[in-house]
Amino acid sequence: MRIIQNHMDKILGGRSIVRNYLQWEKIVTHTELFIPSTNISNATFSIGEGVCLDIIILAVDCDKSTIRLTFELEKSSQLKCVILSENCKKFDGSVETILKGEWAISDIGSFFYGKNSDGQKFSISQTHDARNSKSSVISKTILDDSAVSEFYGKINISEIAENSNARQCSSNVLWSNGAQAISCPDLHIANSNVMCSHGATVGAIDDDIMFYMMSRGIGLRTCKQLVAEGTMLSILAIPGNLPDE
Repeated sequence: MRIIQNHMDKILGGRSIVRNYLQWEKIVTHTELFIPSTNISNATFSIGEGVCLDIIILAVDCDKSTIRLTFELEKSSQLKCVILSENCKKFDGSVETILKGEWAISDIGSFFYGKNSDGQKFSISQTHDARNSKSSVISKTILDDSAVSEFYGKINISEIAENSNARQCSSNVLWSNGAQAISCPDLHIANSNVMCSHGATVGAIDDDIMFYMMSRGIGLRTCKQLVAEGTMLSILAIPGNLPDE
């Protein structure tokens, strides 16, 4: 199956693509970046006051992919970062967001589709160093055959980050008995007047969904394709704030 490749036109939308390694010290205007790259090392983004940055990282059809990103958000800045990975034998991703300014908002979403012996290791760190800052992380994986996914999430809220809101969610669907998913959250909260939550799920595809589609004449392979595509597209539309409990 091809998930990401089938939707490349929809993902890119005819917009410009940056193909080189990244090293920006300052971003001062609204920016949209679409990056088909297998390796991005030590890319640092300093997102200025009131600036919005939308970025999509694509890691597709590669033996090894390494992503290292750091985002520093100033007052009232906004970040939306999506990482999509498919058919990578070894994917190693690390994202650090540091919310340094009041009212800064960070949204990180990732989708990994693994099959055969593909492996993913994704680490995300959300650090709140300012009041009224918000961050959310949504990581979704679909694993088949003997694919393995590891997710390590860390939330740090400092003493001065009053009224911060940090949320983290890791969702994993296993399509075979040989697939494996590991989720490890880590929270460090130094202020009691905050909202902070995390969640992780690992399970098989919903039988009711499969029955509904197959009862209408859709084959098993197509059903899986539709579920995977829906999961990937939901990551592309990650919200600014996760819904309240």
